[in-house]
Amino acid sequence: MTNRENLYLSPIHNLSLLEHLIFIIKLIFFIVLFVFLIIFSFSLGKIINSVQKWLPVIFNRMLLWVLSIKVEIIGEIDQSKKNNLFISNHLSYLDIPILGSRFPIRFVAKSEVESWPLFGFLAKKSRSIFIRRNKTDSFNQKTKILDVLSSHEKVFIFPEGTTSDGNRVLDFKSSSFSSVENQNFIIQPIVIVYSDLNGIPINRWLRPMIAWYGDMDLKPHLSKLVALISIKVKLFYLEPVNAQNFKNRKDLSKYLEDQIRKVYSNALSKKLAK
Repeated sequence: MTNRENLYLSPIHNLSLLEHLIFIIKLIFFIVLFVFLIIFSFSLGKIINSVQKWLPVIFNRMLLWVLSIKVEIIGEIDQSKKNNLFISNHLSYLDIPILGSRFPIRFVAKSEVESWPLFGFLAKKSRSIFIRRNKTDSFNQKTKILDVLSSHEKVFIFPEGTTSDGNRVLDFKSSSFSSVENQNFIIQPIVIVYSDLNGIPINRWLRPMIAWYGDMDLKPHLSKLVALISIKVKLFYLEPVNAQNFKNRKDLSKYLEDQIRKVYSNALSKKLAK
C-alpha cells in the first residue's frame, strides 16, 4: 500500500528521457562556462575588482538556470541595494545561489566550510567571510565583519546559525548582530519561501526535498534535487531597519526574528489553505 509520504513524493520520479537530456545539455554547458569563468577570474580578477565581485553573481544565475529554479521577488529589491547588512531565514544550500544571484554580496560562513571539497573552493571564490563560531573568537568575528561593512561592501548573515527543516524559523542568535550593534548600518531582512516543486505546492512531506538539515547526507539529497524538473521560490524583501535605532543587539535580533517568522508563517499558512 502506498503511504501518504510516498504519494506526495511521487511527482519527482516522473522525469522523461527528453527532460533528462535537456538537463545533461544544460549541465555540460554550465561546466564549460564555469571553467571559463574560473580561468577568467584568475587572469583578470586581481586586475579588475568588479570582475571579482560579479563573477559569483554570474555563477549563481547560471546555477539557477541549470536547476530550473525560478525566483519571484516581492518587495523593493532596488531600494535594498543601498543597504549594508542582509539577513534571512535558512533552509538549504540552495539559499546561497538564490540570494547571491541578485547583486554582489559576501556571505558569512563558518570556518570549517573553507576546507570542504568543492564547496570550500566556491565559497572562497565568492569572497565569503569565514569565522570561528566560538566565544573566545567573538571579538575577531565582530571586527572582521565590521571592517567589511565599513569598506562599503554588502554582507549576508543567516542569524539562525544553521538550516531548519523548513516548517518553522529557528531562534536567531543575537551574536550575529554584534558587528552592527548601535552602529549606523541599514539591515535588509529577507524571507525565503520555497513554494512549488515540479509545479506542485510544497508541503511538509515535500519540504525535505529542498530543506537540508540535521544529519542529512549531502550526496543523496543533492542527487534527488538535481532530478527535479523545476523549483519555484519567493523572496520577500521586508522593510529595512537601522541598527542604531535599537537599544542593543538582543532587541535588534528579536525584532528581526519576529518580522521574518511572521511573514514566513503567513506564507506557509496561505499555501496550506489552497
